[in-house]
Amino acid sequence: MREKVLLICEDCLSRNYTLMMKKEGFKTLEIKKYCPHCGKHTIHKISK
Repeated sequence: MREKVLLICEDCLSRNYTLMMKKEGFKTLEIKKYCPHCGKHTIHKISK
């Protein structure tokens, strides 16, 4: 079963992206994505 997961910017802590991931597969995930609030590419992590 898939669940909706939010990605949070590490710098400004804004919630920018949502993903649909399998329930057992999203314990740790770090993706470098563009943050529109910061205006640069930063590391995004899964929200808790």
